[in-house]
Amino acid sequence: MSDIKKIPLTTSEISGLWNSYMGDTLIVCVLKHCLTQVDDEEIRALMQQTSDLSTQHIQEVTNLFNAEGLPEPDGYTDNDVNINAPRLFSDSFYLQYLGFMSRAGMHNYTLILNELTRADIRDFFSRRIYEYIDLYNSSAELRLSKGIFIRAPRVEVVKEIQFIKSQDFMSDLFGEKRSMLAVELTHVFGILFADIVGRAMTTGFGQVSNDKKHSNYFFDGKTLISKQMEDLTSLLPKENIPIPSSSDSYVTDSTIAPFSEKLMLNHSLLLITSGLSSLGMAIADTMRKDLQTKYMKFTAEGKLYAKEGTDILIDNRWLEQPPQAVKHENLVGD
Repeated sequence: MSDIKKIPLTTSEISGLWNSYMGDTLIVCVLKHCLTQVDDEEIRALMQQTSDLSTQHIQEVTNLFNAEGLPEPDGYTDNDVNINAPRLFSDSFYLQYLGFMSRAGMHNYTLILNELTRADIRDFFSRRIYEYIDLYNSSAELRLSKGIFIRAPRVEVVKEIQFIKSQDFMSDLFGEKRSMLAVELTHVFGILFADIVGRAMTTGFGQVSNDKKHSNYFFDGKTLISKQMEDLTSLLPKENIPIPSSSDSYVTDSTIAPFSEKLMLNHSLLLITSGLSSLGMAIADTMRKDLQTKYMKFTAEGKLYAKEGTDILIDNRWLEQPPQAVKHENLVGD
């Protein structure tokens, strides 16, 4: 068998490793501050496990990049976190955050794995998927034990096989709407869970930002998320389904930033792109036109908000450029 490490990395492998490095350095910085503030020992143990795994991944990717002669990304460092800043989020938020990040990790790394060639890179991302599955299961069990799991609803479903008899099943824009399908409800609650986490983060970031423009941007995100949540939850009473909520506001009254403006803005952009991905999957699985219309509206709003955040990051030279193909014309001297 030929030495697989002599096979050059493909574009998908380079981009996957690059995104992995960026995500892991961000998580390590976030958890570095949170670990100095958390009170619950069970939550602390899970946070430490997550931080240790991310630190290990950073070293693995660094070794791969060095072996391939590729530059190590700048990512996020100790300069992006103030471990002496007061607590910004509650313990229950830390646990919800781990649940959200593990869900995003399972999704993103599964997509990456589908595009990989080299066996060692496939092995790296396969291990990561299983680690995120374990993290999600651990966070789910802990959230259930503490009574803070925001779960999808239990509903009575039809007990017999049925076939769709009319095109109105998809296009009933007028008159009485049919009941949501189980898969449609699954997406609604998945989006709402991510929105609950995103609203807490944008609220906290807006509260501690040292720049008025950035603060306004974060609070605009909070407003946008809140409106979308209201839009979705308004559908649930009509389906006789309870609206998901939490008794914890998640955010303290601290006004001292635990993270750099660069990290907070990039993390917000990460939340947006994750949300846009979830909306895309929801549109693909949704057959009710009114829901599709809402999701397309949310997608357009999210893209505009992401564009505004990207512009701020570029203006401040805080948006690291992902790997790109060489433009050979530019290599020719004058």
